[in-house]
Amino acid sequence: MEKDKILNFLNKYNYNYSEKNNSIFVKLELAQQVKIEFDEPNKIIIKDKLIGWNFLTGTIEMTLKNALIYNFIGTIILGILCMYSENKENGLNFIALFLVSITWIILFSVFYIVKLESFKNQIINWTK
Repeated sequence: MEKDKILNFLNKYNYNYSEKNNSIFVKLELAQQVKIEFDEPNKIIIKDKLIGWNFLTGTIEMTLKNALIYNFIGTIILGILCMYSENKENGLNFIALFLVSITWIILFSVFYIVKLESFKNQIINWTK
C-alpha cells in the first residue's frame, strides 16, 4: 500500500523514477539518486547516492554523507598544501583558490542536503 502511495506521488509531480523488485530509484537534480526500499513490512528505507558526474565527487559514486567526509578531508589536505606553497613572487594566490574551493563545497553540499531532506519529508508526508 505504501508503495502505491509513493508511486502516485512520483507520477503526480513528474519525478523520473524506475522500479526494481521492492525498490524505487528516483533521479533528482544534478546527479542525485534516491533509493526507496520496501523490503521490510511497515518500514520504508530511504537511501541516497551521488551518481555520474556531480559537483561534490566528480565521477565517483558515493552517498552524500561519504561525499561530505571526502570533501572535508580533501579541504584539509588542500588547505595544508595552499599554506605551504604560498608564493608571492609568481603572483599566485593559493589562499584565494582555497577559499573558492571551500565556497564551492559548501554551496553544493547545502544544495544536495536540502534537496534530499525536502524529498524525504515529501515522501513521509505523502504516505501519512
